[in-house]
Amino acid sequence: MSSLSKLPLNKAQKSKRSKGGIGIYMKNIITRKIHLPFTSIGENLKENIEQYLGTKIEGKCIDEGYIKPNSIKIVSYSAGVILGNDVVFDVLLECLVCRPVEGMRFRAMVKNVTKAGIRAEINESKSPVVVFIARDHHYKSKDFADLKEGDDINVRVIGIRYELNDEYISIIGELVENKRLKKPKIQPPKIIIGATEV
Repeated sequence: MSSLSKLPLNKAQKSKRSKGGIGIYMKNIITRKIHLPFTSIGENLKENIEQYLGTKIEGKCIDEGYIKPNSIKIVSYSAGVILGNDVVFDVLLECLVCRPVEGMRFRAMVKNVTKAGIRAEINESKSPVVVFIARDHHYKSKDFADLKEGDDINVRVIGIRYELNDEYISIIGELVENKRLKKPKIQPPKIIIGATEV
């Protein structure tokens, strides 16, 4: 069992996990080496480290992907090492990371419809992804032609692109049909008494 699965979940995370995960985000453990000035060292060191990391990596793309704002929690940090006018810490932190992979499916909301295709985002205050779906891939699809701004769609990831400090991940995707399961038609039971049907 990984150390990640042993970490306690708060009530909101438990309810999201029971409903099928945390959406497009995954919980991740990351290590970072940070340099803090002497003036920020004191009784509230953990809060200062968390605040520093929040300004440096939250709401941006790093090597691991897009870090969700207000999701960083400090797991542990090393004793500081003095280096010039700064103190250097090795920090182990837990955060929610968005890094879609090829073939991943998720729901998004159509933001723009153009001749080239559709631009969509996840329905959050600050979407970690911007999805582009090319019209060329769906020229025979009637569903694609009927889409308009504000519609919810199912997207499958074809490819992703981001650079360090980007504010979102660019995704090339394709529209996935919303297939609903058809319930088999159940016929009412027949009552047979003796050899005759009722």
